[in-house]
Amino acid sequence: MGPAKKKQRLSNGSAVTVEQHDKIVDDAPQAETETAAQAQEKAVQQKRSLFVRSLPPSTTSEILTDLFSESYPIKHAVAVIDNEKKECKGYGFVTFADAEDAAKAKQEFNAHVLDGRKLRIEIAEPRKREGEGEHAKHGKKQEAPQQTKLIVRNLPWSIKRDRDLEKVFLSFGKVKKAYIPKKGPGLMAGFGFVIMRGRKAAEKAIEGVNGQEIGGRTLAVDWAVEKGAYEGVTDGQEEHEEHEAEEEEEEEEGGSTIGGAEEEHIDQDDGADNSDSEGGEEGDEVEEHDDMDDEEQEPRQSDDRSSTIFVRNLPFTCTDEDLEDQFSQFGNTRYARVVMDYGTERSKGTGFVCFYKKEDADACIRNAPTRSSAPSADKSGNDGRPSMPARSILQNEDTDPTGQYTLDGRVLQVSRAVDKSEAGRLTEEGVASRYKRDTDKRRLYLLSEGSIPSNSKLWQQLPPSEQAMREASAKQRKALIESNPSLNLSLTRLSVRNLPRSIDSKALKQLAREAVVGFATDVKAGLRQQLSKEEISRGGEEMREAELARKKKGKGIVKQAKVVFESAGGSKVSEDSGAGRSRGYGFIEYYTHRNALQGLRWLNGHAIGYQVKDTQSKLSREDMQDRKKRLIVEFAIENAQVVMRRSDSEKKARERSRAVQSGLVDKDGETFPKSSKRPGKNEKPGSRKRKRAPEGAQKTAESDKAKKEPKKPIDEKLAKRNQIIGRKRAMRAKRKGGK
Repeated sequence: MGPAKKKQRLSNGSAVTVEQHDKIVDDAPQAETETAAQAQEKAVQQKRSLFVRSLPPSTTSEILTDLFSESYPIKHAVAVIDNEKKECKGYGFVTFADAEDAAKAKQEFNAHVLDGRKLRIEIAEPRKREGEGEHAKHGKKQEAPQQTKLIVRNLPWSIKRDRDLEKVFLSFGKVKKAYIPKKGPGLMAGFGFVIMRGRKAAEKAIEGVNGQEIGGRTLAVDWAVEKGAYEGVTDGQEEHEEHEAEEEEEEEEGGSTIGGAEEEHIDQDDGADNSDSEGGEEGDEVEEHDDMDDEEQEPRQSDDRSSTIFVRNLPFTCTDEDLEDQFSQFGNTRYARVVMDYGTERSKGTGFVCFYKKEDADACIRNAPTRSSAPSADKSGNDGRPSMPARSILQNEDTDPTGQYTLDGRVLQVSRAVDKSEAGRLTEEGVASRYKRDTDKRRLYLLSEGSIPSNSKLWQQLPPSEQAMREASAKQRKALIESNPSLNLSLTRLSVRNLPRSIDSKALKQLAREAVVGFATDVKAGLRQQLSKEEISRGGEEMREAELARKKKGKGIVKQAKVVFESAGGSKVSEDSGAGRSRGYGFIEYYTHRNALQGLRWLNGHAIGYQVKDTQSKLSREDMQDRKKRLIVEFAIENAQVVMRRSDSEKKARERSRAVQSGLVDKDGETFPKSSKRPGKNEKPGSRKRKRAPEGAQKTAESDKAKKEPKKPIDEKLAKRNQIIGRKRAMRAKRKGGK
């Protein structure tokens, strides 16, 4: 009967359907209970992992395991390692056996010091994957993005810049962006927009700022509405809420993309199963949102650079705020960045400015002054060559009559920003063109060598007296170059100032040799950057010949080192006399520009180890200052005419020496007559007797020679001394005669 009943039931479809339906309905409460329990258990399990920040670069998974396993039992720990640098990226994960242990470990190890760094510990949260939103396909509606954009009306005239508006809202939470629209150059619109980070922060900002009085005006703060939606409401047109949410999501400038990336963390299950093999991939998925500034990520959100400009010839003291203030007169700016060389902690003299509107960027580029030479830079000399280089640091203020493109006395050069590949190509072309820098006869590009930026750590270590000395030196050198076109900068000669008075020429020469060795040591240790190809190639064939001649003669790399001495009266005296003292400055001359550049960069700002001798029981104030001095090293300024005369005399001396060796002239420099024969092999030059001229003719020649020779100038000091001696002798003779 049993099998028949089963067969009978199977043949009756309705009976089967009813029975199966009842079974499903009866099992539904049990399934819901099991799902809720699993979700609760999963939530508890997720709190067993900690996210550890601020780890030292030397941290490994073993070190992280040993640190936490001493206090609590752990399942595993992983320090995320950078595959290229082979060092920790600064964060890691620790999973405990119990959620309570994880909570206790968070309280105990938070702010714990590991290798000089304070750890920051948080409960790890699983990142939100895209697949988790697929349930929307089955009928569940996704939530609309939270509104965090505010509009601020009735702004006072005292709030002119974006950062002024941002300061008003900083006390209520993190501000992602604040900007004030403008009707035109210098015309304020009277309202602004603020994008807060998080809905709660935006609500607090509305409650705190709305109705607040600033500058005699009462601010009105409300939720911002998309422009299209606002116009639709004013015209009486109704739009669907879903469409408004989509438009608002697009308005926040890729905010969902940035926010999603900031909230991503390593998935709890993936980290537990693949902690050893996928540690690097987990690290790539995590972003430390506390250390990341959203505003800095904005330039990377879009590949469209039509509204971004590239600025050259910026002052080295220019900051991001100064650059933004300079170009805000052309329109609303999204951001402004000064390009920094992090190796030297100095500005590269270039920057980027991004406008909200492409029209503002186009107008800024269209009205910008074109690159031109300095005044009188194109004048030619007698030999047809330019007397000044085509590219010069001297500023021609006539190129910017309005002054809109001049910052701190520098005329800015503006062009359209390009992508990375195009920038690389332009850089290569620029390097190739700079190989021909020999056309710059004055070498004015060396004027900035030796300057220390005011925002660097080294500048902060300098005493105020040395800071003032460096600023005065920069102004003086620039004034000299601008006033005298015959002055130029030497490639191999350095000016060294702020020398301790205990250093003589011999010690300075030894220090110059140590500087080149010290530069190479710092480069090898990664503390300094090696010289570029363009810097090494300066001087061309002249530097290569000088280096070959130096090696051939077996000379050192330092050609000359000299410290200037003075007498008690203040006049210059020779160091060999031993009667003077150092003036505190001197000169170093290398054989090549390469060594000179290395020596300058190592010596400049260097606190040398030479100190005054401890011969006194109590040191004077001057001796105490000598112990703290840092050298001021720059390329020396030379007069082109003096250098030319010196080189001509050296050239003639070399030619005379070669002529004497070849037997064409004697030691006195007199040439042999063409009719006479050259000295034989066994005869010395000048050994042959010349025919004497008649006595009368000889006397006449001597008298003519005496007339032609100018009288030698008499030493003024010697003449005064002789006058005093003669006067005293006359007085003495007069007294004797009176007796």
